[in-house]
Amino acid sequence: MIESYAQCVKLITDDATQADGTYRRNYSMCYDPVHHAALWVAYPMHSYYTSGSASSETFVLDPSLDKQQQAVVNSRSYQADGAAYSRGHQIAKAQRTVTALARKQTNYCSNMTPQNQTLNGGKWMALESKERGAWMCSDTLYCVSGCHFDNYDTLSTDNDGKVCPVPTHYYKVMLRTRSGNTGKSVAACSASELICAGYWVEHTASAVPQLMTVAEIETLTGMTFFANVPDAPKGTVEASYWE
Repeated sequence: MIESYAQCVKLITDDATQADGTYRRNYSMCYDPVHHAALWVAYPMHSYYTSGSASSETFVLDPSLDKQQQAVVNSRSYQADGAAYSRGHQIAKAQRTVTALARKQTNYCSNMTPQNQTLNGGKWMALESKERGAWMCSDTLYCVSGCHFDNYDTLSTDNDGKVCPVPTHYYKVMLRTRSGNTGKSVAACSASELICAGYWVEHTASAVPQLMTVAEIETLTGMTFFANVPDAPKGTVEASYWE
């Protein structure tokens, strides 16, 4: 990988400012402009974000990136040898209905990767549904969705003909409080008050996401997750919470 491959891009909703003058976060990403994909997208999930009825189906360029840095897929999906890969959202558009801009930002080209549609519309979508359903809580659920490249052998092109490598794997990692209603920041919680887990899936139509510890996915990706939560129990997974 080229040494200067990544830059962090932070995006916010169009909410009114809070009492301290800040905005609620929509999502953050670690973007790789060389390969035209976000290596991960991190986002909070709470009923706040899925309230409202904002909708948008329009794919748009990310205004915080130059056009040549991102996969231009605003007019059609990724192409590969006469076939096509879907524009796979890393944060799903259904996770953001609170405001028009929050929803629009999920359709930025920078949030897309070339993804097999059977996976995208099947088992991957099922995990996304759980993020805004069974796994969400009164406290915030913290999610990271990412793509991984074991190699760059499979290629697609964007609408401008730029080469976009196809990920070999996808993953999710999640962190929340065990009870879901502590009213505390996860950084202020003890290990016994927290639960976390991850899912790892090979990028094929028939692959089944595998439940893993966050530590295992850190080993597979070389990433460190939830670094500001020192007591996150990343070495354990309680399947009953996540299946």
